[in-house]
Amino acid sequence: MNVKLRQITFDDKFSGIVGVVIGLVGIGLGFYGNNRIKHERATLTETQGRVVDIVHRRERDSKDKHKDTYAPIIEFLAKGDPVRFTGWYDSNRASKGKIVAVRYDPKHPATTARVVQDSESLVPWVMYGMGGLSLVSGLRELSPLSVSLGEGK
Repeated sequence: MNVKLRQITFDDKFSGIVGVVIGLVGIGLGFYGNNRIKHERATLTETQGRVVDIVHRRERDSKDKHKDTYAPIIEFLAKGDPVRFTGWYDSNRASKGKIVAVRYDPKHPATTARVVQDSESLVPWVMYGMGGLSLVSGLRELSPLSVSLGEGK
């Protein structure tokens, strides 16, 4: 392993600072997302809901083509009373009878209910990873040391 000193150019400094800033923002967003999920789990009630109907909507995209989107109507029980809400519109159609996880505020179940996504807790870890890689890359650009594993001349 060879370690050498190198001269840091303006481009190295600029890209290094940008990498460090992007990395810190990514890590910060990861912490924010993780804390938000923890707060929701602690304060909101989670239960199971069932897709009881599908709403269809036809839109035009940016190229003026028709695009069909679908939103599930989900029903769940809050304090023994049935509550219905409409989920997010998506190009994929959910099947009637499908069981989904629902989170809601017990004080306002009809207006605060939302479907819990399967990949919800994965997003902060992706942000940690991407932010960490960007941070390490930026710090590497700012370092005056050059490390190589092979034979150097």
